[in-house]
Amino acid sequence: MRRRWIGISIALFSTILTLLFLEILLQIVAPFQFRPKRESVIFASQTYRLSRNKNILYELTPDSLALFKGIEFRVNSAGFRDKPYRILKGDKKRIIFVGDSLTYGWLIPLEDTYHKQLEKILQGRGYKVETMGMGVVGYNLIQEYFLIKERVTRFNPDLLVLQIGPNDFERTVKIKKTAIQDRLLLTPYHDFKIPYMFPKNGFTRFLMSQSHLFKFINLKLYWLRKKREEKFAPKDIFLMGEEAAFRYLDRIIDFSRNVKIPLAVVIFPFRNSDDHYVHATLHEKIARRLRRMKIPFLDLNKPLNSLMDRNIWVDGIHPNRDGMEIAARELADFIPPFLKQK
Repeated sequence: MRRRWIGISIALFSTILTLLFLEILLQIVAPFQFRPKRESVIFASQTYRLSRNKNILYELTPDSLALFKGIEFRVNSAGFRDKPYRILKGDKKRIIFVGDSLTYGWLIPLEDTYHKQLEKILQGRGYKVETMGMGVVGYNLIQEYFLIKERVTRFNPDLLVLQIGPNDFERTVKIKKTAIQDRLLLTPYHDFKIPYMFPKNGFTRFLMSQSHLFKFINLKLYWLRKKREEKFAPKDIFLMGEEAAFRYLDRIIDFSRNVKIPLAVVIFPFRNSDDHYVHATLHEKIARRLRRMKIPFLDLNKPLNSLMDRNIWVDGIHPNRDGMEIAARELADFIPPFLKQK
């Protein structure tokens, strides 16, 4: 019996040492900051430049212009894809929208973006209002925090609306610049979501957040399952940027309160292509955080994903003109109470 327990102990100790060795090895060779398989060059890339602020990384070049697929992408003097901005707002209520490619207007004309359609709807209802879209393709909550600190307050908005989406919680951006045809090309690098292939509970959440080996095993099992079953979709996922995203969301909230700018949040979903929307739990987490922080928000998951029979998407992330109109009309009912506040 004693020899048996000694053998079990040696086997267990050897297994632990092997796992620790694999864990350390994977942390060295696979830090889970993967490059896209293809060069992920931003379209209209000649309108971008590196930013002096290392936390923002890159930005739109003021007074630049590009045509892509017949669509004009014009950047104003403030460095955003929008109409020219004025410092003085007169008797109009000013709403500034800060976000990523959804606010920028991914492959759609400027007038089709949700904030420009919202402006027309509200003006048609008799409101004296103007909207400013400060969206940059690929931005996450970290970049948006520093953008808000640097550029929003000088325009004295009556309301700041933060547009967020699921990829804010799975994305870490790095920059690669390449000179092609005398242009500067910016290549975002992305952390990404890892499917849970084991039942999700407190123990597996801990392993997923702490162990590279456990992440690798989940990824390997997922890839093998996808080879056998192309339409396989995980029931839940681990978002690698979630902790940082929530931390900077809190910082944005604190900053808006310190400078006394009212803040609201609009949450855009990804397109739900099956019966299970894999980011649903993330929407719930965001909602809980915003309720606890007493920040009003509008979640567009249901309005945009309940219309499965309509073509409202450019792709699985960005709504087309019709999808943006749905978002604008939802916002047109959400925004007015803020316009009545002094």
